[in-house]
Amino acid sequence: MMRSLAPRRLFATHAALTVLGLSVVYAQGLAQAPASASADPAAAIVAAHKQIDDEYARAPMSPFSAVAVQYFEPGQTHRLGVGAEGVAFDSARTITDGIEMTLEADAFWVSPIAGSKPPVILRKSAEGDVVVSSGTPLKTRIKIGSREVVGLGRYFVEPLAMRDASNARVFDPEAPARKTFTGLKWFAPNLALQVKAVFVPIQNPNMVIIATSRGLRKEYFRVGIFHFEIDGKPQTLTALSLSTTPKAGDELFVPFRDATTGVETYEVGRFLFIPFARPDAPYILDFNAATNPLCNYSPHYNCPIPPRENVLAVPIRAGEMTYPRPH
Repeated sequence: MMRSLAPRRLFATHAALTVLGLSVVYAQGLAQAPASASADPAAAIVAAHKQIDDEYARAPMSPFSAVAVQYFEPGQTHRLGVGAEGVAFDSARTITDGIEMTLEADAFWVSPIAGSKPPVILRKSAEGDVVVSSGTPLKTRIKIGSREVVGLGRYFVEPLAMRDASNARVFDPEAPARKTFTGLKWFAPNLALQVKAVFVPIQNPNMVIIATSRGLRKEYFRVGIFHFEIDGKPQTLTALSLSTTPKAGDELFVPFRDATTGVETYEVGRFLFIPFARPDAPYILDFNAATNPLCNYSPHYNCPIPPRENVLAVPIRAGEMTYPRPH
């Protein structure tokens, strides 16, 4: 399957990113690069990178506006409050806006807190970002749907109930990181790193436990191995999936590290998402589409760490470089 680089859609839940708790989620349901760039492959790459930058800058719930996160175990309740010093979970400080959140039976329940300004329930767009509106006032305890967000003063709260990393993440459209964002860092287009690959399926996909940047664990299945060459040298990358039998159109998760990792590119590694066709289809691994996990931009995300088998000894100078934000 031949595939050109295309920008990530901001916040749809994704097989590879569910562990992150993304609204980002980020980076799925790929949009196409402008048609005007299609005749020039390098221009198409630049246009796709710019579209990603524009989406991050535009979205109220981008990783650059994330300001807090709380992970929940089943049955746990946490209080989120807004006060003079900002927003925080389980703070003893005086609050002006607040909600109480409980994880029950794989769903979040939210209650207003007496004496604080009433929160509102907002919906998400098709891209997974919040639709800013007057919303529906939250007057009693309700279950939050997967397409809903809680508006708390100027903040947006996104609860994500997941099997292994349920969490509530708070976004502030006025966050300094969002205000100062001018774009990600990208390598120049490198057409030599759009490489042909052969997909060899693993006949009996085995489970692999992927560690994360927060010390959590994520279960995937090793469903196949991509074989390709860079500068005439044979290389392999293992493709992961949440299913043992991915269907046509499902995206395979290919996290990797290379000789640039920790120097020019993010220390955790980078990600590729490869739409699955069939085992014997022609594939292109376009490393110009390699992107960073969201924990490069904010400490309020949880990132899968590429397994040792996906460490390349060669440098991959294509795709995203380290975003220069200390945290």
